Amino acid sequence: MKIETFYPRHAILREHIEYYYFLRTYARDFKTAYYSFPNTLQSFNIHKNASCEIGNNSTHVYGVPEKKYLMIAQGKYESPLQVLLEGKLDKVTINFKPLGLNHFIRRPLAAVTPEHSQSFHEWDQYAETPAFLQAFFHANDNETRVDLLEDYLLRYYQPLDNEALLLKAIHSLMDFSTELPVQEIAESLSVSVRSFNRLFYNNMSITPVSFRKIARFRHSLKNRLFNEQFKNLTDIGYESNFYDQAYFVKMYKKITGSNPGKFFKSVEKLADDHLIFQFLKE
Repeated sequence: MKIETFYPRHAILREHIEYYYFLRTYARDFKTAYYSFPNTLQSFNIHKNASCEIGNNSTHVYGVPEKKYLMIAQGKYESPLQVLLEGKLDKVTINFKPLGLNHFIRRPLAAVTPEHSQSFHEWDQYAETPAFLQAFFHANDNETRVDLLEDYLLRYYQPLDNEALLLKAIHSLMDFSTELPVQEIAESLSVSVRSFNRLFYNNMSITPVSFRKIARFRHSLKNRLFNEQFKNLTDIGYESNFYDQAYFVKMYKKITGSNPGKFFKSVEKLADDHLIFQFLKE
């Protein structure tokens, strides 16, 4: 399995995309399984010659030579997602920032990604899509593929209504130094709590409360894996504003399936340390 990471080149895309990664496998008997964990980013995958089976807490992608292309958009999820990759695969993953994918679809995100994973058909309506996919996967080097992908995305980019308000809300929900209640965030935006919850869900496909839980988990994960200052689990919990150690452990068990100590020992970092996976042993 080969993974290569790239970063957006165009200024507009840098505002909405964190990074791309390309994954290729070369053998029909290739097989790997891992757990992916809740994230504030949103993964979007484009595959060549692949099909998928999506279960309650699992996504199985496998090579199928007679299939042309497969797009999978991930929604938000709050517990571990088991991913199984099998066979010869060739894909690009776009990891969008919060609100990022919204700029490239014409329906509310909640309508497009209601589940943890789903086949994506929003771009089927565009006449240029088949030619783009053919040119993209015909290119052998990923540098060229990035250029083709960015040209395609920019063709369908559009501003998002209420973006400034939503970005302010996201910033507040991810600010663990103040941690304003949702009601106060709504008041600061001059909208009712009901209107705020509805607007946020329509554009994020998750409630503000659930988004904050995922953001808190990712904040603590970053501190533990990338910040030398935070090695003690108690300090990591307090830094991410978990109420107490018991709550810290409880939330980790819900989000990762295990306690924090066991979880941190079991994960691996890939794609310039962006991907945090827990590989399953056969």
